[in-house]
Amino acid sequence: MIRLVFSQLRRRLGRALVLALGIVIAATGFTVLTGSAETQRLEIVGTVGRNFRAQYDILVRPKGTATAVERSQGLVRANYLSGVFGGITLDQYERIKRINGVDVAAPIGMVGHIVHSGGVRVDVTDVLHGGERTMLRVERTRVTDRGLTRIPFRQPRYEYVTRRPVKTDLGRPSSDDDGEAVTEELADGRRVRIDPSLGWSQDPSTSSPFPSERTVPERGYWSTLSGSGIDGSAERRGLRPGQAVVQVPQAFPFLLAAVDPDAEARLAGLDRATVTGRYLRPMTVRDDPREVQLLAATTSYVDQQDEIVVRRLPREAAEKVVRGTPARRLLSYLGTQPGEEVRRLTADAAKTYETMLDDWSTNLPTWRFFPLTRYWTSGPTEYRQLDARRLAALPARNPPDVWADPEFAKLLVGLAKDRGTAPEGAADTQFRALERRTVPYDLEGHTLNTRVVGRFDPARLPGLSELTRLPTETYAPPAAKPGDSRTAVLLGGRDLLPNDNVGGYLQAPPLLLTDLHWLGEIVRRTAGRPAARAPLSVIRVRVAGVTGTDPVSRERISQVARDIVAATGLEVDITVGSSPTPVTVELPAGSFGRPALTLQEGWVAKNVAYRILNAADHKSLVLFVLVLAVCGLFVVNGAAAAVRARRSELGVLACLGWSRPKLFGTVLSEVGAIGLLAGVVSAALAWPVASWAQVAPPGERAWLAVPAATGLALLAGLAPAWLASRVPPAEAVRPAVRLPRRARSPRGVAGLAVSGLTRSPGRTLLGAATLTVAVFGLTVLLGVTYGFRGRVVGSLLGDAIVVQARPADYAAVTVMFTLAALAVADVLYLGVRERDAELATLRASGWSGGSLARLIVFEGVGVGLLGALAGAVGGVAAATALAGGFTGPLTGGTAGGSTGPLVWGAAAAAATAVTLAALASLAPALLAWRLPPARVLARE
Repeated sequence: MIRLVFSQLRRRLGRALVLALGIVIAATGFTVLTGSAETQRLEIVGTVGRNFRAQYDILVRPKGTATAVERSQGLVRANYLSGVFGGITLDQYERIKRINGVDVAAPIGMVGHIVHSGGVRVDVTDVLHGGERTMLRVERTRVTDRGLTRIPFRQPRYEYVTRRPVKTDLGRPSSDDDGEAVTEELADGRRVRIDPSLGWSQDPSTSSPFPSERTVPERGYWSTLSGSGIDGSAERRGLRPGQAVVQVPQAFPFLLAAVDPDAEARLAGLDRATVTGRYLRPMTVRDDPREVQLLAATTSYVDQQDEIVVRRLPREAAEKVVRGTPARRLLSYLGTQPGEEVRRLTADAAKTYETMLDDWSTNLPTWRFFPLTRYWTSGPTEYRQLDARRLAALPARNPPDVWADPEFAKLLVGLAKDRGTAPEGAADTQFRALERRTVPYDLEGHTLNTRVVGRFDPARLPGLSELTRLPTETYAPPAAKPGDSRTAVLLGGRDLLPNDNVGGYLQAPPLLLTDLHWLGEIVRRTAGRPAARAPLSVIRVRVAGVTGTDPVSRERISQVARDIVAATGLEVDITVGSSPTPVTVELPAGSFGRPALTLQEGWVAKNVAYRILNAADHKSLVLFVLVLAVCGLFVVNGAAAAVRARRSELGVLACLGWSRPKLFGTVLSEVGAIGLLAGVVSAALAWPVASWAQVAPPGERAWLAVPAATGLALLAGLAPAWLASRVPPAEAVRPAVRLPRRARSPRGVAGLAVSGLTRSPGRTLLGAATLTVAVFGLTVLLGVTYGFRGRVVGSLLGDAIVVQARPADYAAVTVMFTLAALAVADVLYLGVRERDAELATLRASGWSGGSLARLIVFEGVGVGLLGALAGAVGGVAAATALAGGFTGPLTGGTAGGSTGPLVWGAAAAAATAVTLAALASLAPALLAWRLPPARVLARE
């Protein structure tokens, strides 16, 4: 039998070499891909290890603060911290610190938004009239949301500028009872009151808290010699003698939070990020016991500008002031004067923010102080869920009285009903419920003042990886990217940023930090003491002894989390290995021009690192199974072809008395010998191929190709060998095609091609199956890479690591398509050999060689279409199912993925399969074209 096997291999060398070539490609490719996968896994493990752990491992927050979406999908929402003010007691904090395994426990106590007054200085020295006095009108528009929101001020500001000295007497009431009388010294030495003309005002009880909605203009005055008339005011403001400025007032909100300075230094390195002044420290005897010490961020993170236009009014307007024209009459006159535009500029909030911090800093003069009389807390944004990870933000309403300052108003006559001044952006649509909290204030010093003692640069904080951003925005603003092409155009391709709308959707991170001592003082002095019992908002915990993604480290973190729950009953999230995952948010239109937007936010997905490692293993396993499937189908096809080519010979052997086991063993041995030879060649090729592909050397793993190739060949040859041993001798000498149930007359070349494929359905399906598997694999890879933008795990870390299809993945697909093309060529070649008499008859009846070649090519295209259709449909279904971990709807542009690219990817994979099938049919078609009709028919 052995001699017969080798004799057959020599006689049918071409077929043996084709089968051996397929096995060599399969075995070599599998060996090299295994090395590539191992290299890829080491890269993945390394990347996960570098980004596995950020500042902390566990987030502790008050009970009930997680939404249903967060709980069901393992998320922590973006901008979460700005909606939690209190809820954790100091006793619970102490219990957490004492838990075994806690390395650092760093609390954050959110206090609220402090509205600080400042302004923009506009130099108008060079635009004044040549005389002694000038009246200017200042018009402005607030611009934010990347220019989409424009809030115009209904009334301008009038500024009276004189080159004569001005004196302000704060102890002498003026005509409008605002506590100041202002006089100007004329050239002849006389002093005249200017406050009666400039003393118009609006009833505080009817005025809007928003400056843009005021119905009465603002007014101011300035002397190039004496400033505002207070001794040294010009010098204290850093102005040179003779300089004239217009102060455009602004109210800016600062979010204040309290931290433990020592814990924050250990956890986040906040002390090392302090760039000016000093870091927070315990109070000393030299510190004012009533002055809250603040550490301020160097950047405000907001997107807002003021467009300012300065107009110079006629000389007569300023002269009316020194002539004592009554305020109402002067105001009426000013409203009729168009004025001449002399200056136009845009003032960015960053400059205003810097100026405010300068005024608020440690070098304050003794007479200047900033009392803390009120602050605001904001609730979380409410959502309506549209899809798994598609939400709609719901607007909220806040009454105008929420901006009032009743404690401070009680001190001044006539201001008891003052509705306060709100940040200008708060006039726009709001999404958070606000609560005003007041701190009792008096003029005898029984209050809290504030002072900035240092500044920190958030960019200098270590360990802030974009791939593993943690679920609090203590030092970074929320990222709201365009969620579709329309929003991208509206925002100019940029992110939407916060502004000064305290109740707005996006909120800046805490811009001011203080320590827990002052947190206690603030909540103790706040009217009603609403947060005195539980002033802390979150606690971040770093666990000791965590070294990586190993099971021991995971168990340590899990044990500490369980102990925290048992000790406090608080809500605990394990955040180690977390990464931002995209969530689509539909933001309704604003009140001042901003249209509705579709945003993509990076909510934090927990436990991503472990899912990434599992997904990497699953992806490699799926690809290897597909490669093995194609290899197996190819070998089955090749072995079956060998059996079909020897049907007559096997029938003769059966007639001569060969038993079924002997026939089975003969066929199987022939296939096994080919597999053994291919395995040896594959092992020899593994090293140079691996070097060329720049993957890890196979080492001893290369020799596994020998038993693997032999085993694969024997396994694939079982079915053909069994069929060869079971066919009766009489059947073995008949054509290996299925006779039609009834005769048909195919029309044209295409009809005859379809008839030829259906006469041998098993052979046709086997060839198509190899293409199906290849198309399936390529469709899934293209769908993951482009249709779902690489998001299967659904996080930035996942995008960076696991699901972006690597060259090794496409190499596996290339191996599959190569084997599939060989299988199709083999199927068509065997068909030509078995039907040579039929083809010769067609040639003799007048068919040209080109027609016969087209017939074979059409059959190849038919096999390709069958396999491509099945593979594409299966690939689309698998890619869609794989996107179960994907974070976005299947339609929606840049919000996540789109079925459009997925369908196009499937079409591309199918087109590749059909093209390869057509190319694979060229060699059999050439054989049919060159078929000698006379010789074939003579043999028959």
